[in-house]
This record gives sequence, structure tokens and C-alpha cells, in this order.
Amino acid sequence: MVATAQTNSSIKGKVVDEQTNASFDYADVVLINAASVAVAQTTLNEGAFAFADIPKGSYQVLILFAGYETYTSKPLTMPHPNGRDLGTIHLKPLSQTLDNVEVVAERKQIIYKIDKRSISASQNLMATGGTAVDILENTPSVRVNADGELTFRGSSNFNVYVNGKPAVLSGTQALEQIPAGQIDNIEIITTPSAQYDSNGDVGIINIITKKDFEAGLNGVVNLTGSTIGSWGGDFFLNKQNKDSKWFVSGEASRIRRESNFDQRKTTVVDNISTTSHSVGPREGINQSYSLKGGYEVSNHNNSLYVEAQAGYWKRARNGDMTYDEDRITEAGETKHTYNSKDSYYLEQNFANINLNYTHKFNDKGHHIKAGIFVKHDWNALEYYESNMYDKDQRRVDGTKAYEGEHRWSVQGNLDYVLPYSETGNFTAGYQITHYSEHGDYKIKFWDKEAYDYYWREDLFTPYYYQRGQNAVYAMWKQKVVQLEMQAGLRGEHTHDVLDIDMKDKSRNRHYFDLYPSAHLAYAMPHEQMMSLGYSRRVNRPGIWQLEPYITYEDYYTAMMGNPDIKAEFINVFELNYRKSFAEGNLLSATLFHRARSNKMERVRVAYLPGVTLDSLANVGKDYSSGIELSAQLKLMQWWNLNVNGSAYYYKFKNEFALGSNADSYNYDINIHNNFAITGTTRLQFDANLIGPMITSQGKENAYCYFNLSARQQLLNRKLSATLTFRDIFNTARYTSSRTTDNLSSHTRIRPRYPNIMLSISYIFNNFKTKESKSKTNHDLFEGSDY
Repeated sequence: MVATAQTNSSIKGKVVDEQTNASFDYADVVLINAASVAVAQTTLNEGAFAFADIPKGSYQVLILFAGYETYTSKPLTMPHPNGRDLGTIHLKPLSQTLDNVEVVAERKQIIYKIDKRSISASQNLMATGGTAVDILENTPSVRVNADGELTFRGSSNFNVYVNGKPAVLSGTQALEQIPAGQIDNIEIITTPSAQYDSNGDVGIINIITKKDFEAGLNGVVNLTGSTIGSWGGDFFLNKQNKDSKWFVSGEASRIRRESNFDQRKTTVVDNISTTSHSVGPREGINQSYSLKGGYEVSNHNNSLYVEAQAGYWKRARNGDMTYDEDRITEAGETKHTYNSKDSYYLEQNFANINLNYTHKFNDKGHHIKAGIFVKHDWNALEYYESNMYDKDQRRVDGTKAYEGEHRWSVQGNLDYVLPYSETGNFTAGYQITHYSEHGDYKIKFWDKEAYDYYWREDLFTPYYYQRGQNAVYAMWKQKVVQLEMQAGLRGEHTHDVLDIDMKDKSRNRHYFDLYPSAHLAYAMPHEQMMSLGYSRRVNRPGIWQLEPYITYEDYYTAMMGNPDIKAEFINVFELNYRKSFAEGNLLSATLFHRARSNKMERVRVAYLPGVTLDSLANVGKDYSSGIELSAQLKLMQWWNLNVNGSAYYYKFKNEFALGSNADSYNYDINIHNNFAITGTTRLQFDANLIGPMITSQGKENAYCYFNLSARQQLLNRKLSATLTFRDIFNTARYTSSRTTDNLSSHTRIRPRYPNIMLSISYIFNNFKTKESKSKTNHDLFEGSDY
């Protein structure tokens, strides 16, 4: 009964906010008969809805949206000449609403569109006081490794955007820098269309920040702290006028991880067998401070938006380990006990500006959009320090390495959209991207005789790196009754330059590639939807993966990049089926297949007696085929249950000398219970099972953990207090192993216990937002890279 074409048995309309005239992306639209029985239900698509093939009778349309008054149409007799067009429907905000929860209805945890899924930030109490990583906690196929690195479908190669523009940082670092309290929802685009940047084999994560739609001055303040030393605070202040608005926001945080680390490693180099057993605490700390402001002005045909941000960011890792070393040579066996203190950090100051302009030629979607994003990082420093002491705490060895950097990033976009009918349009666009970085690398070693550090002048390495890209794309979109279609093609020319003061290590490359995409979505009877997507993707190595010099994570672990590493190319296919039921229940199943060539992976080799070297290599091809299942169920009026799971078969075809073919079956299960104890009290209990995973040289074992969270709202819902207990039963254990002909490494990590977090949120002047999940938590483990 859902459709897009207008007949004498159809009803259609468009839904906008009464105060801002902004169209809604999400809302429940229900068709009821004269007996008040729901006979059809649909959701919005860019604010529009439609019902078709409506039998003879009298009906009413209900539109429900959390934080807004329910709309009920007058009785509509069907059929009707040319159908019923309800025109533009203005939803009226409720006079008092807080965080869009428990006022009228709870928003869905996951909302699906033709080429993306949207994860609600407000529905996960565990994310309160956390970051974007925590919001993703209940998404199928998402997990976080022991060092907090997020992966999706087994890959950490994804692009991160904030409101459609590049994030200040990249990958997991970008997600950890954005407070959960400032996020409205997160879009996961698994098969991006040709309109999007082609980089990232598992797609794009787009953070949609909160925006206040209440007239006047409004805001929110969030504070958090934990028993393991994490703390944070952020605020958002907004002033909404008739044709303009401004906002200012800021955040300061220190996110800490601490784990007990236990590793046994054996290397064989030059007939010397060295076994080291390291035990001790490791910690990881992410710090950030930033301030952001923006202004938007618009009239009927034109819109201008400008945003600026500046801040500081630092990521650090530290270890205090006891090493028992057993070395066997032709001369015999020797045993020593050492204490290793290692430290690593990456810090930078950053500033960026974002400017967007849109001109509408009419109200039918014909428009042109231009935007530019500029970012500068300065005083960036990457620092490594390793120190080895004997049992009397006398230094016996050590290194200190410094890499200073300055970076510029520029991205410009020009997009033109031309509707050729009510249900179809053509889009063409151009994008230019430029990234440059210059810096130098220097290292000093411990001189045992002089009992002091000395510089290795021969290893001083200045470098310059730049990547320039020019891309053009074209997109075609068409709706035919229940069928929606998209097809696109993107062409990208890339120019990479690495100029480095090392013999035979500079590179200058040009390459051009095409990236097609295709999507289909079909609305079936009885609230069913089927969608199919395809996208070709690429993972291009960054400068940190190309650097050809050696750095030390600790005395026994060295790392090096590879200037000859090749880009990965990926073909992604996805088939999704979903069905909506009464009371907001939803079932979804997604089949996916990903084929990747030139797989990049860090491989570990024996380097020196007792020392391993992690370097980057193209190790072969891999394939992932599996299913993701999601159920959103309202079991009782006070109990919502979300069950997410994934299972996939992974096959790795080795093309590297030190690896071997491998395959495995992988699985993840998350059970998310949300209980409404009273109108202002909520309780959440999560159970997480993380399945095993293989690499080209070993595997990571399965583990499970459980979280508990409670929220109490006070002062007419303006004040919220949330208490979260992570890994409440102390069951999280990370274990991994790597094995080659001359290396074996076994690692066990146990997070610090207990980890309890308290978060306070205060909303003033009726701040609210327009409604628009990482299997493990970043506070669990620390140390898997070692």
C-alpha cells in the first residue's frame, strides 16, 4: 500500500517543522480506517510520504514523531478524483521536551534508507559520557580491538565525516574526539554511491551533530567522570532566529584505558633463540580540547553556512613492564630480568573552517551547492620512547624518536541537481582534494659507556608528502511506484608525492580509477522492504603507512612503514530485507559480500635477538560473506529489546612469503535491554559476545562482557544523571597469538576492574533536537599492538 505515484486511490503529502520549515527525514506515518485500525504504515523519504491502492472507505492519516504533537488528518473518503494530496503538513513541537525520550514515543534505534542506516544516539544509555565509538556499540559487525581501534566487518578502513564534511582526525581517532552528548545520530553508509569519496573499504561513517530547533537561546551541558581516571565535559549553545541561527560548542576530555598485559614472545635470529615474558600494566590516554562556532542564514532560494573550529588533541600509550628474558646461543643459556618503561604519544594543534552555499532554482529540488573545507595542523609531534633497566633500576638501553609535522588539508565540492520529473533527478559533481605534510624524523640511542643518549645523525630524515585528487561523478535516481533506483559513476585521478631524504625511497605516482555504484529498493506489501547495493571502493595508504624508517614501540617491538605499499581495491555487495510490525517492531536481515585485493596488513618478523619488527605489506586477497540480523522489539510497554548479531565466513588467500592461507567463521551477538522503570527512570542491560577472528599470522580468541546503566531525570527532565558499569561481571579477556617459522607470540590482556562512569547532563531553555552502535568498548583493553 506504500507508493510514490498519485492515482485516485492514493494519498500523499510532505512533513516539515512548523517553526523552521525543515523537512523531516524520519517519522512514522500511519493510515487508519473508520474503525481506528491501522491498515498501512510507512516512513518519510526526504519529508515525503505516499499510500497507494487504498480500498474504498474512509481513512485518516496519523503522523507520529517524538517531541512533536501527533498529526491527525480529517476523514478522507476514498477513492477520490486524482487521489488525495494533503500538501505540506506542519508538525508542531511540544512545549516541553527533553532529549526526545519518553515524551511521546521512543525513536527507533536503527533506521534504514536505500544506501545507509542511521543509528540513534539517544537510545543507548551506555554511550552517555562517552564518544561516537560508544554510540556504535550495538551495531552488527562492529567491534573494537584491545587498543580501542574500531573495525566494521573486520576492517578499520572507513571515512569519518561530521555533517557531511571530513572530520578533524581520521578513523577511530575521529570517532573518539566527538562527545556522544553532541551527537544526534550516526549514519553508516556501507555501499556508498558514486557521489561520495571512494576511499574506505567498508564505507563512510557520518556523524550528525545535534541542532536546536527551538526559537530563542537554548543549550545543553554534559559532564562525566569514571573510576579509572576518565573525565570529560562539553556544551552546546544555540540561538534560533527566523531566517538565521548561530551556535557555539566546546569540549574537553581525557579518556583513559588501563589493562594488565601478559605476553610471551620467542624469536629465532642467527641461531639465537630468545624468549621474553613480559608482565605489567599498560595504559592508553586520549585527550582533546576544542571550541567550535557556526552561523547559518537563509531565505527562500539561498542558504549560506560557515563554521570554524580550533583545538588540541593528544593520544598516548604507556607501559611499565617486567621482562624475564631467556636467551640460548651456541655458547649456552643466559637469563636476565629487566624493567621496561615505554611511552608513545601523538599530539597536534588544529584549526579548520567550513563554508557552504546552496542556491535553489525552485521548490522541486533543482539546486546547486558549493562548499570548501580547509584544515591546518601545526606543532604536530609523534614521539616514541623505550627504556630498559636492570633489576637495580640502572638503565641498560633505550631509544627516543621524534617526528615533527605540519599539515594542510583542502577539499572543495561543486554539486548540481536537476530533477527531470517528480520522481527522478540527475546529479553531477566535481571534487578537488589536496593534502600536504612536511616534517622530519630523528632518533637518539642510549650510550652504555657514556651513560647518556646520543643522536644518530645518519638517521635524521626530513620528508615532504602530498596527495592531490580530482574527481568527477554523475548520479541518476528514479522512483517508479514501489521501486527506487540509483546508479552512478565516479572517476578519480590521484597524484602522490613522497620526497624523503633516504636513498631510493622517494616516490612520484599518478593513477586514475573508476568507481561505479548501483542501488535498488523495492517497497513490498505488508510493510516490507528489499534493497540491493553495490559499490567499488579503495584504501589508499597514508603517509604513516609509507614512512620507511624504524620506530620503537618498546625495547622489544619495532615498527616500520613501506613506501611501495599498494592501494587495496574492494568490491562490496549488499542485500537487505526488513519488515515493520505494529508497535514499532522491526526485523532486518542483511546479506553482504566483500572481495578485496592487495590486502594491507602489519606483519611481524624477528628483527634482532628478542626484538620483533612490525612492517606493512600487501599480503594477498581476502573475502568476507555473511549475514547481519537485527530485531527491534517492544516486548512490554516498559521493555524494549534490541538484538543484533552477525555471522560471516572469512577467507584469506596468502600471497606473502611469511603468511599462509586461512579461513574462519566469525560471529558477534549483542543483546540490548532498555527498561522504562518510571516516566523519568530508565535502566539498560547489555550482553555482548565477541567471536574469534583470524589474521594472516594468527588469531584472536572469543570473549564476552556485560554492561549495566541507569538514568534518572530530575527538575522537570532538565537534569539527567546516568551511572554506567562496564564489564560488570569482569569477564572481558583479550587473547591473541601469532606464529611464523622464526616467531611465536602469545598475548593476554585483562582490563582494569571496576570501570564505573557517572555522567550529568543539564538542558536549559527547552533545548531539543530534530530527530533525524562497536561491539566492545574503548575503555576495555589496552596493548594488543605489542
